[in-house]
Amino acid sequence: MFQLSPIIVLFPKSVWPYLPFWKQFVAAWDHLFKVAEGLIQQKMESIQQKVHLDQSVEGAYLTHLLLSDQMTVTEILGSITELLLAGVDTTSNTVSWCLYELAKQPEVQEQLYQEVMSVCPGDELPNSEDIARMPYLKAIVRETLRLYPVVPGNARVSVDNEIVVGDHLFPKDVSSPQECIEKE
Repeated sequence: MFQLSPIIVLFPKSVWPYLPFWKQFVAAWDHLFKVAEGLIQQKMESIQQKVHLDQSVEGAYLTHLLLSDQMTVTEILGSITELLLAGVDTTSNTVSWCLYELAKQPEVQEQLYQEVMSVCPGDELPNSEDIARMPYLKAIVRETLRLYPVVPGNARVSVDNEIVVGDHLFPKDVSSPQECIEKE
């Protein structure tokens, strides 16, 4: 699917069913939907089990979607399938570049480590509230995404003057994540 998508979009939609690799492309999508459908089914069974045992039902995104009436199960299936696809390249690409940059800058790596350990000591796993208390981590992720955008068509943004887009400041001549924080 990843190999065929860039090729298929080059052709008009009316021609797609006649392409020699169209059936292979559709089969790949069908498989992805089956994987997502299995995950959704597992989550629904888990929720039902907790309800049956009078336990509280808590969870993240998928649980929230299934318990709310904002989307149909078909819409949830589409959303989860897209998230599974988007998460493969975007997350791994961003984490890889972030680790690469941290490896090149041990002082930045140490400062990030100190921030994370001060918010989540020991073996604690961070939650969304913890992440919100880590401005240095946020700056590192933002800088990684600026230097190495996850969408191939995006160009690297390097500015001569400070600019604000939405509520985000893109500082001029930034050489470290700490400078990003200080300038915000």
